Order: sequence, then structure tokens, then C-alpha cells
Amino acid sequence: MAKQTIANRTKTAVGGAERIDLRSIRNFAASLSGDVIVPGDHRYSQARRVWNHAVNVHPAIIARCANTQDVVRTVEFARRYGLLTALRSGGHSFAGHAVCEGGMVIDLSSMKRSWIDPLRKFITIETGVIAGELDCLTQAFKLAIPLGSCPSVGVAGYSLGGGEGSLTPNFGYGCDSITRLEVVTADSRVQVASAQENTDLFWAMRGAGANFGVATSIEFQLHPVETVLSGHLKYPLRQAKRILRFLAEYAPAIPNELFLIAAVLPYPGDRMLDVAVVWSGKEKAGERVLRPLRTFLKPFEDSIKVNPYLEEQRSGTGTPAEGDYSSHRKSGHFDQLTADVIDVIADYTHSAPSEASGISIIYWHGPWCSGSHDNAFGFRRTGFEYWIHTYWKKSGERKRSWEWVEQFYAAMKPLSTGAVYVNGLEDEGDERVVSSYGSKYARLTGIKREYDPDNFFRVNQNIKPAP
Repeated sequence: MAKQTIANRTKTAVGGAERIDLRSIRNFAASLSGDVIVPGDHRYSQARRVWNHAVNVHPAIIARCANTQDVVRTVEFARRYGLLTALRSGGHSFAGHAVCEGGMVIDLSSMKRSWIDPLRKFITIETGVIAGELDCLTQAFKLAIPLGSCPSVGVAGYSLGGGEGSLTPNFGYGCDSITRLEVVTADSRVQVASAQENTDLFWAMRGAGANFGVATSIEFQLHPVETVLSGHLKYPLRQAKRILRFLAEYAPAIPNELFLIAAVLPYPGDRMLDVAVVWSGKEKAGERVLRPLRTFLKPFEDSIKVNPYLEEQRSGTGTPAEGDYSSHRKSGHFDQLTADVIDVIADYTHSAPSEASGISIIYWHGPWCSGSHDNAFGFRRTGFEYWIHTYWKKSGERKRSWEWVEQFYAAMKPLSTGAVYVNGLEDEGDERVVSSYGSKYARLTGIKREYDPDNFFRVNQNIKPAP
């Protein structure tokens, strides 16, 4: 939309915020190097949607920022007019926090400049870069950052909330590789956060970033990764109990180089238990470690082999492809895969409402997944993280799918520790947010008071400012 016609589009866009005069909106749009999208623009319907189509909200203004100065101007404008403000990078937040009803969206998806120093093993990216783009760039130099395997997830939201992936047991979470950030804070100032500057902000952004400002660029330490020993062992669902009992004994002894996840996934005509592995160490050692797993019970498919890391990252996520999907999930953690846990999993996976309903379980272990590390990320727990998930396209499927997740989680909750990964949350209330940060929550509230005392950045898993 031409910027000179912005006022014509915005009369209905701002809805309850009639106090914003149209000249101000037109001037705001003209001040940006990027673009402004409002209702009535042919791009609006697509621009307001996030990956989870169960989230169906209508922001008043979407500011597609082209650079840091655009972000500064957008924060200034939103504060001046008291607009609820959401931050968008990749739009994959399960809670739909990349958009908000009747407010402002700071859309960073056009900000994709990157600078890599392969000799020093550092990369700086703007925060519109998505995971698949970053993997392609870093793998050109046989380097990597711990990321998940969904290529369309925004790197910023993912890593600032923790950032777990197949390299985590060996190299840490995504936030552990962050060495420097440029941040626009709630007072519209551009601040650098690092181990030398604004150290409290640096600590808080790595694990709770969306609460403290808009990260416009992130510097990461890179790690050498070229190939991995990876693949899947697939079993009929009727064998799930036997496999899970074996994993309960096998997982606690695995080395740091091994990432292990078990998931109930769709399979033509049925569902299956899929055990996926990624070994990031030496091949022969990996073959020895994996031999008991591969020989315990013959799977109907064993695809484990040496793969380029980039190919492994592209191999799939177990979630539906891009499309008109709605989803619902609940996440948690248990220390051990006990007989009671296995019984509940078996009962509910056999009664799932659709092939697109299931559970995924990751075993976390090693020094990065336990103990104290110097950032805000709170989910450092050895043991089994799980998320119960369902996907649907037709509105008539929603009720049964949603209720199945809720009932499954209610059965798992008494067997769980209460810990939860913040990026796995939907809108589940303050208690779950506090649980995701654990003992670090109190310090975070104090830093929130310093950098965002009015809680301007609150469309997130919100940390309230300390009184």
C-alpha cells in the first residue's frame, strides 16, 4: 500500500484507539524505511496470521520494520498512544504472542542482514532471520548454533526463550551461545547488552528476552559441526510400552553427544512410536552407544546413518507442514519414565482423537541441562521433557482434540515435577510462567522494574515488574 494512502485505510483500523489522529498515523508510516499494514490492505489477512491458526486476532497496525531506527520509531509511537504491542519474528509462538488484538505488531521479519566471521566462529544476525536460513549460512562454513529442526521458526524468539535442539546436550541451549545483543528498550533507547555492557539486561534477555525489549540483532558463538549420526527407529504403537520401558533404563546412561527423542506420530493407516537420535560425536563411538537401542527390539524402519548436519535439520519436525492448521499443546517434565507414566502415555495415545494427536518426549542430560548457568533460562532439568499436542483443520474437530490434550495433561500432571520450558507454554497463567523460571524469577522481576517498569512489553510469557 502506498504510504500516502495510509490514512484512508486506517480510519477503521485503529478501532477503539480513535484518539490517534489520521495525520499522525500517516506521518508515522512515512517516517519508516519499512512499511505499515492496516485492515483494508490486501496484505493484512496474511500479515496478521501466525502459524497456529487457533489464534485469530486483529491488530490495528502492523509495522514491518526494516532496521533498528524503524523499531525505535514504532516503540515511540506505540507508547505515545498507549497501544498494546506484540513482537513478531517468525510467528511460531504457540500462544500467539506474535500478534495482539487492536494493538501494534512490531514485525521484524524483513530484517535479515547477517555477518559471519568463520575464523573467530561468530555470527551476528538481525532478528528476522529464521532457523532454516541461519542453518544454511552457518553450515556453509561447517558451523552451527543449537536450534530446533523447524526451518520456519524465528531464531530470535526461539533462542531468547532458551532454544533447545539436537546439539543442546553437547553445546548448550541457543541462549547459551549468545554473546551480544542490540536491544530497543521500552524507553525507545538502543542499548547494547553483553558480558561487558548492561550485564543485567544481558543476563535477562538470554532466557526471557521478549519481556525486556526488542532485540534487533544477536551475536552468537558458533560450534563446529559437519556431519552427525542420526535417524529414526519406528515401531508399531502396540509396542510402545516395551520401548518406553527400555528407554527408561537406557537414557540415564547416554553420553552428552547423544540427543534422544521419542514421539507418537502419524503413520499411514495407524500411528507409530518414533525414536529419533542425533549423535554429534565420533561415528564409531556413536555406533557403539546406539547398538543396544537398535537391537533391543527390531523396528519396522531403521534409518540411522551418517548425515550432513544440514540434511538432518531439514529432515522434518513431526508437526504438520505449513498450512491452515490450528494446534493445542501442554508441556511438562518428569524425572523418570516410571511405570505409571508409561501406563498413562499408552492409555491416551491409543485413544487419541486423530493421527495428528500425540506426545513427544525428550531426554535432557549433561552439564548444560543441569546446574547453574549465568543467564535467565530456567528449564535446566535432567530427565524427560514432554509436550502433548494436537492439530486440526476443521472447526468441528477442535472440541474433541482440545479436550483430549487437557485430559491427557491432567493425568500426567500428578506424575510431573512442575518444571516447564517457557517456549512450550500457551496462555496458561502466571503460575506456569513462574514455574518456567524457577529460582531466577525474583531477579527477573527486579530487572523488569529497571528496564520496563510500566510493563509495556507484556504480550509474552509475562514477568511482572517488582513493586
